[in-house]
Amino acid sequence: MKKVLIGLVVLLLLIYAGALAIPVDPQEQRPGTRLSGTLVNDTDPDWSFMQPQQKVWVQTNTWYLVPHSITTISFVVDGELYIPCGWCETKRWPKLVAADPNVTVKVGDNLYRRTAVKVTDETFKERVLRSPDGREIPDVELYRMDPPV
Repeated sequence: MKKVLIGLVVLLLLIYAGALAIPVDPQEQRPGTRLSGTLVNDTDPDWSFMQPQQKVWVQTNTWYLVPHSITTISFVVDGELYIPCGWCETKRWPKLVAADPNVTVKVGDNLYRRTAVKVTDETFKERVLRSPDGREIPDVELYRMDPPV
């Protein structure tokens, strides 16, 4: 019985170490762990190359050290990168950002270290989050991706 328990503990430690080390990118609605890609050390990139509402990936930090990553869209407004979050109260990543705003954003194959800042200016949020036909999109928060602190 003792050997089985030791074997089980070793197996769990190996799985945990793998989760720490091996990148698993999210795919659509399935979250991932650490993002794969090339880290870009540019703290103030020019986001103008991005398309309107381009798909990106966001990696957040957890207390147990295995990153949590999600697929989302982004907006570039006045040269700044923004990430929306619909129905945030039901999602894990905004809670992780509230605890630690340091995130990694993946655009294409490049990784950018950023600080997620929740936008509280309602007028600005309305400007960014209007649907193509001009309607306001309800239950959406907006995060600006600032340079790392």
